[in-house]
Formats: sequence, structure tokens, C-alpha cells
Amino acid sequence: MAAMGNSRRQRRAAGAATLTGAVCVATRFAADSPVFTVAPMSGTLSSSGASVTGLEATAPSVEFKVQGASSASSVGASGVALAFTAAAAVGLGASRHGLESVQRRRCRTACAARGGGAKGAIVVIAGPPAAGKGTQCEKIKEKYGYVHISTGDILRENVKNGTALGLKAKAFMDSGALVPSDLIVDLVKDRLTKDDVKEKGCLLDGFPRAPDQALALVEAGINIQRFLLIKVPDETLVERGCGRRLDPQNGEIYHLKFRPPPADIVDRLVHRSDDQEEAIRVRLGNYHSQIDGITPYFKDAVFEIDGTGKPDDVFKLVTEGLDSIP
Repeated sequence: MAAMGNSRRQRRAAGAATLTGAVCVATRFAADSPVFTVAPMSGTLSSSGASVTGLEATAPSVEFKVQGASSASSVGASGVALAFTAAAAVGLGASRHGLESVQRRRCRTACAARGGGAKGAIVVIAGPPAAGKGTQCEKIKEKYGYVHISTGDILRENVKNGTALGLKAKAFMDSGALVPSDLIVDLVKDRLTKDDVKEKGCLLDGFPRAPDQALALVEAGINIQRFLLIKVPDETLVERGCGRRLDPQNGEIYHLKFRPPPADIVDRLVHRSDDQEEAIRVRLGNYHSQIDGITPYFKDAVFEIDGTGKPDDVFKLVTEGLDSIP
């Protein structure tokens, strides 16, 4: 630390010496350089219209006057050269301060685009059908307080509230057509601007679902800070899906192996069509064809999770991914 302090003091001393020397020598060119203005970071030196440009303007100018000189004289080459040397010395500290300020402003802009700072992180959770996303979403919300966002919820809310985007979506929904990807992206982008997301951050559940949606997020400057990708072998997923049963009386979901239903209600349980093996394999095929085109857009944020364990064990891996957000 002492060595670093000495180094900084030496650089400041060198800058001051350069400035002092430049100003002193510049007085010898009074006839050529009567008045010149040094703009430390703008790189603009002016006297009677003469200028040198090329750097970014971020600091106030400093004016040097040589007594007894005629204001009608023009800046000589030697005067300009010495003035530029003085500008470099004067701007040494200001340039560093200016660059740091620019970086801070850019950081704040990026944070605003993604919904806030570290506290307002945008997290995506993705995985194949029956991978356990719903269970992990509940645990994530409870521990981290993220706003849970699903495209289905956003659609219903906007349609209910009669927003401009909601009315557009309703027209497609009423006709039985799928809501276009670009409209879904607009709905998500709008949701990310809300105050609760900026304050708490959010958990995008299963979005983006397609490569064009991922590209749209990137082009909008939305920074996904963590992409949780739950991975489970297809055969395990087929077993999970095929064993599901629905209680039509209360909507409760059971599993014949992992969450057996009470014996007295087994006969009334329903095996839904989308929990049949053929349907599950079709959905898995669709998922794999899309996810491989999505993850490259977020390769620096992807955190793969082994989803074959028990929910609490999987959540331990999830917390590793979230706690390591930069």
C-alpha cells in the first residue's frame, strides 16, 4: 500500500512539474502566443480562432495570459505545442475523474435497463417439462423476494386491465391464434419497467421460449444476469410426467410414485392427455429444439443445475447460481 501511495504521489509531482515547466517556458513565446486557452479534456486550444481538437470535453478550460502581448497575434506552432503539453498535465487528474464518471454513468444506465442494480437482478429459470421449475420458483421467491413473472400472467393482467398491448393480444386470443412473439416480448419489456421489478428484481419463468425472443431481449439492452438451466434426462422426465394424476374435484396433482394419492380417491383421479408419454416426448422435442438456440445469447449468464435430486437438494444448486451473480 505504501508503494502504491508513493507511486501516486510521484505521478502527481511529475504532472505538476510538467505543468510548471510548460507555463514558464511558454512565457518566452509571448510574441507568438499572447493568449491561449487550455481545455484539459476537450483538447481544444484557442487564440484568435486557432484550435486543436480530438478529445472528449468533460472539464472546464484554463486560460493563460502573457502580459504585454498583442491580442491580434496568432498562435505560433511552438505556443500550441507547449500549450498542449500543459493541457496534458492539467488534465491528468481530470481525465481520470472524467473517465471514471463516464463509466459510472454507463453502469447506472445498464442497471436501469435491467431493472436496477444487484438488488434488481433479472433472472431466467428454464428447463424441460416436469423438470421442477414451479417448485424452484416458489423457493426462489421466498428466499430472494424476486417478482415472479410468467408470460401467461402478463397476458391475463394486460387483457383484464384493457391496456393497449392487452387489447392487441386479446384480438389474437379471441380468434384462437397464438399471440405473436414480438407482442409477447413487448409485454415482458413493459413489465420490466415497473417499480417493483426495479426494486426487487424479477424471475422470468420459462421466458424467453424461442431464439427470436432471446434476440429481442438482447437487442433491447435487457441484461439477464443469471440464466438458471435445470437439466434432467428425458427418460426421467417421461417417468415424472406419466405418473401424474389430477383430482378433478380440487385440482390437486398427485404422482403415483413420488406423491401417492390417498387410497380412497384413486378411482376418481384423471390421467390428463398432456401427461401421456407420446405427448410428453413431443413437448421434450420442441423444448430441445428451442433451448439450443436460446442459451448462446446468454452464455455468460448460464448456470446449469442437475435437476434429478430432491427439491431441497436442487435448490441448494439454485442458490449457488443466484449467490454468484456478479
